Amino acid sequence: MQILNVISAVFGVLMGVYGLFYAFIAIVGLKKRKSDFKRVKPQKRIAAIAAARNEEAVIGQLVKSLMKQDYPKELFDVIVVPNNSTDDTAGAAERAGAKIVNVDVPVKCKGEALKSAFRQIMEKENYDAFVIFDADNIVDPGYLQAVNDALMGGARIARGYIDSKNPYDNWVSGCSSIFFWFMNRLFNHGRRVLKQSAHLNGTGFAVATSLLKETGFDTYSITEDLEYTAQCILHGERVYWMDDAITYDEQPESLWDALRQRRRWFSGAWQCKKYYFKDLLKMRTFGGFDMALIFGSVYFMILGAIPIFTSIISILLYVFKDPAWAIELIFTLALSGVGTVIGMIAFAAFVCALEKKNVKKMWKGIIAFPIFMVLWILANWSCILMGPPKWKPIKHKAVEESPANDR
Repeated sequence: MQILNVISAVFGVLMGVYGLFYAFIAIVGLKKRKSDFKRVKPQKRIAAIAAARNEEAVIGQLVKSLMKQDYPKELFDVIVVPNNSTDDTAGAAERAGAKIVNVDVPVKCKGEALKSAFRQIMEKENYDAFVIFDADNIVDPGYLQAVNDALMGGARIARGYIDSKNPYDNWVSGCSSIFFWFMNRLFNHGRRVLKQSAHLNGTGFAVATSLLKETGFDTYSITEDLEYTAQCILHGERVYWMDDAITYDEQPESLWDALRQRRRWFSGAWQCKKYYFKDLLKMRTFGGFDMALIFGSVYFMILGAIPIFTSIISILLYVFKDPAWAIELIFTLALSGVGTVIGMIAFAAFVCALEKKNVKKMWKGIIAFPIFMVLWILANWSCILMGPPKWKPIKHKAVEESPANDR
């Protein structure tokens, strides 16, 4: 019994330190939001790129939103990279005003499609930077200006704010939206305040051509954005945060789609652990350690399960000795569970208010947030037990106009 208590205490302390690290960054992220870059005259020539596979339904709205940028037309092009499509993705993109670059090698994932496109484009055109989006995005009119400002301010790689196209559709899309708002403010913005690298965990990031030529775009995992973050950090490059570069991303409305998406993200981080974990730790820098923790999250999930497991065994042993104690235990656990649920609901509401979202309209996502996060944790565990999922498309739907920015 004593040994179990010691084991539980030791691993509990380790997980406490792990949690305090992220809590510190979140607290720092409460600082008022602002851009690190001054608005300057448009100068940079930019290629806005989207790799698209069977996205005929939504690719047009992305292209149209990019064509409406408050940025000189002669300084940017919109390029769509169809790959393995069986629908008219290319035709829909061209009709909306995009140029088409077809992959010239067999590709199995988005990262390979982007690599093919970068190589072809850089052989023929001279862009100062590339901006990468997902096919289902809608882009705020000021996005390219924000990228220009960041590039002129010295950034060679930067990511923008991920907002939601459909936060009010149902509880699933609401919960996913809350998660991204949390990541924007209390994850990436917190790192900006500390003058550390943001993470390319999602759509909408810019990379200077000069950096791309130095690093290449050789990604191996199913989360090419997170993997490229690690490559940039190892290259000594800080990923800057562009608070005013806003992309509206479509969140899954199906719970199964949301969980499958989560399994893909976690599996990608797990894959990256093999290639980057040790090298990141060897850097002995905040950025290297920070990124290593992301890739080593699988270890912390296992470590976190140990004190839970030993505590359960200790409790069962106590109950076996004194069955009457079980009633008090059940009451204590129930009270603790209710407190945790209330705390998570309050946290979800706080994130919405912090980011100036409509809390009343978000009530479904706020109330369901504890359930959503528990299911996400279970999805992570399924990756450990079953391995990475096979890629399956998530059906997207078009919207008639750009989402209102209610921040």
